[in-house]
Amino acid sequence: MPVMNLCPGGSTVQIPLDAPTSFSATARNAQVELTWTDPLDKYATPEGEVSETGDQLVSEWDHTVLVRKTGSQPAGPNDGTVVTSSSVRNQYQTNAYTDTGLINDTVYYYAVFAYNKDGVASEGAFVSATPQAGTPLGDLTEGTLISINESGVPVEFYVAKQNYESGLNGIGRVLVVRKDVFTTIWAWDASQTVTPQGSNAWATSTLLSHLNKSYKSRFSSNVQSLIGSTNYYYTIGNENWSIATRADSIFILSLTELGKTFANVNTEGSTLPISNILEIAYQNEKATSQFTRSPRKIDNNSVVGLDPNGIVTPQYCMASYGTRPCFTLPSTALVDPNNALIEI
Repeated sequence: MPVMNLCPGGSTVQIPLDAPTSFSATARNAQVELTWTDPLDKYATPEGEVSETGDQLVSEWDHTVLVRKTGSQPAGPNDGTVVTSSSVRNQYQTNAYTDTGLINDTVYYYAVFAYNKDGVASEGAFVSATPQAGTPLGDLTEGTLISINESGVPVEFYVAKQNYESGLNGIGRVLVVRKDVFTTIWAWDASQTVTPQGSNAWATSTLLSHLNKSYKSRFSSNVQSLIGSTNYYYTIGNENWSIATRADSIFILSLTELGKTFANVNTEGSTLPISNILEIAYQNEKATSQFTRSPRKIDNNSVVGLDPNGIVTPQYCMASYGTRPCFTLPSTALVDPNNALIEI
């Protein structure tokens, strides 16, 4: 059965399955979580994996083995330790297999090989992971301060919301907000003049560009990878007052997220669980003003911010208000015992 008689004299050629796909690993404390998708059966049709009749089946999936090795990736299914063998198709496609009892700070190499019912193994799919002692961000209480390196210097961020905008991003993204203001740039052009018409349009502001270029570059490449991109709500501005969504790596909070309302300002998202903390920003340990991404409808040269006391006030885009960069990280990202993000 799943063989093809391709050679003279009755000899057969056995057909291996394709390698498993979507193989991924998530490192945790002394363990690694792994997911993958098992391959389809193979058929002797032009499409390869589309059956016309049952007798066209040439390679049928039987089981998949997960192999672990240190020092280098497994060269084959017998090179390393078989940590599990699954005979339930796609058993670990969504719910991960957890490899436990590992040594932290050790690189582990993994491979998965699919076997057909003839006992022929597929080519492998490969990943590596390094377990580390730490606490997942998803386990931290909202309002906890963590530190993340900017240009090698640790900077404090609040854990502002678990599962931020889950309707836009799905579950598992944690919003973090810089405790201290970082920059005052909003809508200046190269000659430091306000852009005529629509200087309060967040999507085209110099600030948004600056945050996602110069400011983002302060983080390590690994942290930038963790930051990824986040979907959020914003008011278009520039005389267009409808609510839209954007996807950016780094942004700033809206008036709504800070728990405030104001005449002629739209509702952008929902109030954050620690809005009472975030309504006050700091600079050199002193309360300071902060911009929001919320524009003021009656004035295209103004956005709405909070003063050092958390009081709502419209501000001209060239005002010296600060900004609080924020972004999301996966809930699986780890912090060490000092609540510093583990940047691997």
